[in-house]
Order: sequence, then C-alpha cells, then structure tokens
Amino acid sequence: MRIISKIKTPGALKSSTSNLLGRFRHDDDGAMSYVAVTGALIMMVFGGIGIDMIHAELKRNKVQNTLDRAVLAAANMDNTMDPEFVVQEYFRAMNMSDALSGVSVDQSLNYKRVTADGNATMPSNFMSLLGVDTLQASGSATAEHGLTKIEISLVLDVSGSMGGNKIVQLRDAAKGFVDLMLPADGSDMVSISVIPYNATVNLGDTVSQYFTLDDVHDYSSCATFETNDFTSTAVDPSTELGRLGHFDPYNSSTSGGEIAKPWCATGQTSAVIAHSSDADVLKAHIDTLNAGGNTAIDLGMKWGAALLDPAARPAVQALSVAGFVAPEHSSRPAAYADSETLKFVVVMTDGQNTTQYDLKPEFKFGMSEVWVDTRGTNTLNDDRFAFRVQDNAGDDSDVYYWLGNSGQGYAMKYQNRPESSAISNGVEPYQMTNAELYSRFSIAAVASEFYYPAYVDGFLTYDDYANAYYGYQATVNGSQADTNLSTVCDSARDNGVVVYAIGVEAPQAGLDAMQDCASSVAHYFDVSGDDLNDTFSSIARSLQMLRLTQ
Repeated sequence: MRIISKIKTPGALKSSTSNLLGRFRHDDDGAMSYVAVTGALIMMVFGGIGIDMIHAELKRNKVQNTLDRAVLAAANMDNTMDPEFVVQEYFRAMNMSDALSGVSVDQSLNYKRVTADGNATMPSNFMSLLGVDTLQASGSATAEHGLTKIEISLVLDVSGSMGGNKIVQLRDAAKGFVDLMLPADGSDMVSISVIPYNATVNLGDTVSQYFTLDDVHDYSSCATFETNDFTSTAVDPSTELGRLGHFDPYNSSTSGGEIAKPWCATGQTSAVIAHSSDADVLKAHIDTLNAGGNTAIDLGMKWGAALLDPAARPAVQALSVAGFVAPEHSSRPAAYADSETLKFVVVMTDGQNTTQYDLKPEFKFGMSEVWVDTRGTNTLNDDRFAFRVQDNAGDDSDVYYWLGNSGQGYAMKYQNRPESSAISNGVEPYQMTNAELYSRFSIAAVASEFYYPAYVDGFLTYDDYANAYYGYQATVNGSQADTNLSTVCDSARDNGVVVYAIGVEAPQAGLDAMQDCASSVAHYFDVSGDDLNDTFSSIARSLQMLRLTQ
C-alpha cells in the first residue's frame, strides 16, 4: 500500500481556488451570500422590536382604558362607594392590580374629581438584543363630576293654551329641574333664571328696577324690542328700553277701577327671576305661574339669552347688593370666553308665535281727553269721569260728556266744565294721561263708554269711534316673531350658549321653531305633557357634568 502525496505548485493552487470561487459565485443552489445572511438577521431583529412595541402598545391601551373607565365610575356623584376602592376594583377585575400606581380624590358636597395613574412592566423579547430588557406601559386619567359654574335660563311658556293640566305639568317639571340642579345640601356653582312668557315678558317689580324702561307709565314692566335687537343677546341695563303700553284689549270693564286682564301682567305675576340659587324661592315662584295670553317665544328667548350675556352683569351685581342674588354670583353673567363657565337655555312651548300688540301711539302717549273727579277720596270706585267731546280753542266753552250723567237728560250729560256741578270736597277734576286712562278702562270700555255716546249724539265721527274701538295695533306678526326667534337663537349659540328646546304637544310651526332654535337634533324634544317631567329631568342630568379631562 502506498501513500501518494500530490503537492500543487503555487500557480496550480491559484488556478484551483479561482475555479472554486467561480463555481460558488455561479452556483446558488442551497447557498446564501454573507450580505443576504446579514440582512436577514437585521430584518429579524427589527421585526422582533416591532412585535415588542406592539405588545407594549396593547398593554398601554389596556392600562389606559381601565384607568378611563375606573375614574369615570369613581367620580360619578351618584356612586356612594369610596372612589379609591372603585378604581382598585376595576383593576382587580382586569387582573391588573399590580399596574395601579396611585389614586387621588378631591371631593366636596357637589363636586368630585378622581385621578389615577397606572404603570405595567413587561419583559422584552427581541429588544433585549439591544440592551433593553423591559418595557413600560403607563397611563393617567382624571374625571370630574360636578356642577361647576353653570348659568341656566328657564324660558317657560305660560300662554293661554298652557291652561288646565299642562300648567300643572310644567310647574312640576320645572320644580323637579330646580331640585336636581340645586340639591338640598346646596350648590354655589349654579344659578337659575326663570323667564315666564306669554304675549310678552313681565320683568316684575324686582328685576325691572335694575334695567331702564321709559317712563311712559309705571303700571307694568314689559319691554319692547325692534327687529335689529334680536341680532344680539345683550340688553344693557343702562340703555333705555321701550315700555309696552298698559292696556286690556279684550274685556269690557266699565268700573273705572283697574283693568281686569292687562296685556302685560303687573307686580310679580309670572315675573322674571334672575340668577337665583335659592331653590325654595324658585319653586315658590314657579308654583304661582298661571296660563293666559298669546305666545311670544321670541321675547322669552330674548330675555333668556340676555340674562346669560355679560352685558347684564351690572344689573345682577345690583340685585346681589339688594339681596336677591347670592354674593358668590354677583359677578355673573360670566364672560362668554370664560372656559370655566357653561351657559344653557331651556326653552319650551306648547304653541307657536302669534301676533304681538301695543296701544296705538295716540292712545299710548300724552294726555287723554278724559278728566277725573276723585271726589276728594282715595277710593277709585266713586270717581266720576268727563270726556271732552268739543275743544273750542281760546275760550272756556269746551263741551264735556259726563259718564255718570247719561240718564239725567241731555243738558246734564253735556256740560261746559270738566267738573261736576259742584267741586267735590274742594278737589277739582284733573286731566288724565292716556296711560292712566287705559290702566283703569279696557280699550272696549273707553270706546263704548266715552266715544260711542259722543258719536251717537253727533259730537264725533264714526271713524273717531272706530279708531278708539280698535285702540291697539299689531307690532309683530307670527312670521316676524319666528324670524326674531331664529335670529336670537343663532346669536346665543354663536356665543357658546347651549340651547335645549322642547315642543309640548305643539303645532308643527311651534315644533319647527323649537328644532331651529336647539343647539342640535339631540337638544330638541317633541314630547307630550305627560313626558315633560322626564324631559326636564333628563336635561338636568345632562347638565351635571361628567367629563374626562385628561
């Protein structure tokens, strides 16, 4: 046996190596290049890092979602359990007790704030190749539930169609709303204005003192507005407003005492209350609301928006000094830009806008043609009245019709003096203003008791009598009132006011107006009277802010 050894020369060795590399280069069956191997390894590492990051993000989402749900439940004012315990229970249910880092609670009678932090540690798989052995999944959440700086205007329809059971349902619903927003343990964060409306809005003896109405009379306190006034929510307390005439357009009272049903209510009858936080005062006032009159939703909404506009602040401050508004609310209405204050209007109707009226100018302003003989007493019912039917300028021969002498013959009925045959108790009759005349006689009574006899006896024309009989005139029709309402609703919403609008068994025109006024479809309600209480309660609960802040 021989061992044969072949030794290649350097030239032969070089040639053999070249051939081998050439074959490796051209034959890729089952083989990879160094570059391909290196690239594959890099791709595997980065793919693994991606998987680690996905796992970490899923874990972070789980931590954050659990935190969100936990603090929302813990902050709910209706939840009487310990807030920290509630959060812990949420994490325990998710098998994540070790991920809860801490819980803090800030709570008062009407406010609860819960903050929770979470952190979960998980091992890395591929990132450890880069020296990162663990990954963190952290989160934080805060929830608040409370009645924080809320201003509300309740704009309530008390027109004639609200009579019967509807007004009872409205009273109950509105009082329930007050109870929810102003709980028995108190709330210094919420103020509520009540704006009842029918054919107009009665500012009442209290609120009217802090706005400026013209001095045409002082029998009632209803303001008038021009069309352009509805483009703004503001009513400046120092700017003079027109005052609606004080008159009774429908009844035929002839007592000469006081008109039976004035177009603008007197005193505190269905009057406005501004920024009250006294639940008892609000509910007692709501209990006095009665139905009557036409429907002017635009005027109700105008005042509802005005009492949320910062222009009204001087009036609210003065009301606070007088004891009608709580001191902590004296700086309301807050500026629209105040991010800590929310403003809401809740407006409801069971009808639609109707025609609005006022006295004709010739019967609203200035002096009347009527003199009154008070007989020297303070009793209205014994007064006697003389109506000047013929004014002879430059002499004392004017002719007066004496209302109380109609059955005593022509000579006694008409006299040349504005007083009776003898001055009563030394007090002479005086000429009444139109405002005073129409505060004591209805429009129909003025026409029938004064103008009609003078027309029959030839002292006045039929046109004189007819003009007095129709002594009031339309100032705004229903269509224009709808436009005014839409305009002021737009203005309120543009200023950040949230408008809830309720149609209660209303006709289609009223429902359309409410839907147009509401902030959104979700803020509009078409309900029956039986559902009114639930509707107001639902709105109240939605105003009790439960919000995720972080």
